[in-house]
Amino acid sequence: MKTIVHISCDFPDPIVSAKTQGVISFIDSTAGFRHVVYSLNRANWRTNLVALDFAPDRTAIAYGAPPKGLMLETRLAPVADYIRADLAKKGIAPDLFHAHKLTVEGLLAHRLAGELGVPYIANIWGDTDIKFIAARKDMAAKWRAIMLGAQRLLPCAPWTAERFIADHGLDPARVEVMMPIVKQEEVLPPVVTGEARIVTLFNLDQHKRKNLKGLLDAVVELRRSEPRLTLDIWGRGDANTLCDIDTMIASRNALDYIRLKGPLPQGAFESTLNGYTAFAMPTLRETFGMVFVEALLCGLPVLHTRGWGIDGVYPEDTIGYAWEHGVQADIAKGLAYLIANEARLKGNLAAMAGDGAFDRHKRAVIVAQYRRILDEATGGASAPEPAAAPALAH
Repeated sequence: MKTIVHISCDFPDPIVSAKTQGVISFIDSTAGFRHVVYSLNRANWRTNLVALDFAPDRTAIAYGAPPKGLMLETRLAPVADYIRADLAKKGIAPDLFHAHKLTVEGLLAHRLAGELGVPYIANIWGDTDIKFIAARKDMAAKWRAIMLGAQRLLPCAPWTAERFIADHGLDPARVEVMMPIVKQEEVLPPVVTGEARIVTLFNLDQHKRKNLKGLLDAVVELRRSEPRLTLDIWGRGDANTLCDIDTMIASRNALDYIRLKGPLPQGAFESTLNGYTAFAMPTLRETFGMVFVEALLCGLPVLHTRGWGIDGVYPEDTIGYAWEHGVQADIAKGLAYLIANEARLKGNLAAMAGDGAFDRHKRAVIVAQYRRILDEATGGASAPEPAAAPALAH
C-alpha cells in the first residue's frame, strides 16, 4: 500500500475544528492508500511549535509565525524538521507528499521530498497563492523551484491554470485542473419563475470579500427599473456581522425587498434555491466557490466574477453572467440580464444536465481523477478498494 503524506492548512483538527471538508473528502474517498496528515495552524507572532496526535496517522501542528507571509520560510523550517523527525520516529516511509496549497504547504513538501528522495504534488489555491507570491517577490526563485519540482500541479479552476502557465512559464502537461468535491450530487430540473427573485448564499462573516456591498448597491439601482426585484441573503454570521449587514440594508432603505434570512434550514438547500430566479455573488476574489456549482445543480443561472471562481468551467453565455471585476455598474447589468434571460438560461441548464455536462462534479468522477494522479505520481497502481462484506443469510 502506497503512503501519501498530506500537508494541509485546511484539515479539521482539535486546534481549529471548523475548517473546510475538502481535503477530508479526497482522503476518505481514496481507500487503497495510507493517508498520513499533518494539519497546520499558524499562531500569530509566536515562536514555539506544539504538535498533537489526534487520531491514527493524524497530527495537528500549531506553529508561530507573523502574518502576511513575513519570515515565512524561516518559521516553517521547524515545522519541516518536526515532520521529518516524526515520520522517522513512527517508521513511516512516504511514497508521495501532497501539499494542499502551493505556498506554505508547498514550501514544506518541496524541502521534505528533496531530503527524503520522494516526489510531491501540489494544489494551486488561486486566491491565496497569488497573494503570497505577490507579497513575497523576494522568494520568486523559491516559488519557481517549487512549481518546477512538483510531479503535478493541481489548480482547482481553469483561470488559475491559465494564469500560472502564462505567468510562470509552466509546462501545461504538468498542470491539471482538479475541481473540489461538492456535497450535492443531484441535478434539479430548473423552474422558470417569471419573477425577479435573486438569492445569494455564503459565510456572512466574509461579506466584504464576497462584495455584498456591491451587490446591495446593484439591487438598489436596478430596483428603480425593476420594481419586482428582491434579494434574499442566506448564510451564517456572528452577532456583529448580522448587525452590520442589517445596518447596510437599512441605510439603503431596502429592508422591504432585501431580506437577511440566516442559515438555510437543514435539508432544505436544494428545494429552497430551486425556487429562485438566479444566484448572484459578485466576489472580489474567489479561488473557486463551490456554491456556484451547487446553484447550477439546483437549476439557477449565476452571476459570478470574470477571471475568478468558476470562470472558464462552462461557457459564460450558457450559465449566466460574468461581471467585470471592479466595474460596479456591471453588477446591475448582470442581474438585469439574468432576469430577462431566465427562461433561456434555465433551458440551457436543463439541456446541459440531460447531456451529462454536470457529471464532472460527481464525487466518483473527481475521486477517480485523484486516484489516477496518485497512482501516476507514485509509479504504481493503488491497492484495490476493500470488498463489501457479504450479506448475512437470514
